[in-house]
Amino acid sequence: MKRFFSFFVIATVFLSACDVEVETAYDLKTDFKKYKTFCWMDGCEFNFSGPEYLNDSLIRENIKEGIIADLSAKGISYDADYPDLLIDFHITVENQTGVLYHYREDEPFYYAPLSDREEVPYHKGTVIIHIADKGEGRMVWRAQAIGYMDVNPDITEENLRKAITLSLKNFPPKED
Repeated sequence: MKRFFSFFVIATVFLSACDVEVETAYDLKTDFKKYKTFCWMDGCEFNFSGPEYLNDSLIRENIKEGIIADLSAKGISYDADYPDLLIDFHITVENQTGVLYHYREDEPFYYAPLSDREEVPYHKGTVIIHIADKGEGRMVWRAQAIGYMDVNPDITEENLRKAITLSLKNFPPKED
């Protein structure tokens, strides 16, 4: 029973934490309709900034292709020669621990609620995308997507695309 209860609590915590919180900030005075092209911020060279274990060629390529596909679907194409926008991409992963409390099942006549404590490790992952106006040399849009992952996260192309799509969901911002 103790194992089932622990599993249930852990599953509930992780399933409720599967939601990704996305925060965006942008310059309200910017006319985003004028942007038609982009490339990467560092000399149009795609550079990865994040944990070393995620810095593998397949993951980098999936991130790069995901951003290109998402922006292309919005009418903004990749152009290394004459970009309107410069894009920078970062990933951070923090190790964190959650605490679960439950009673001891092996002592049926002794009732001490929440006497047993269990620590559950997990990762807090953040995807940050900066978009700058190349001509004006200033940041015009920023997204930060925060989600919680299992200790051994499933870094698949589908999950990476999902994070990128969620991060770029509100780009370009809608006019009020």
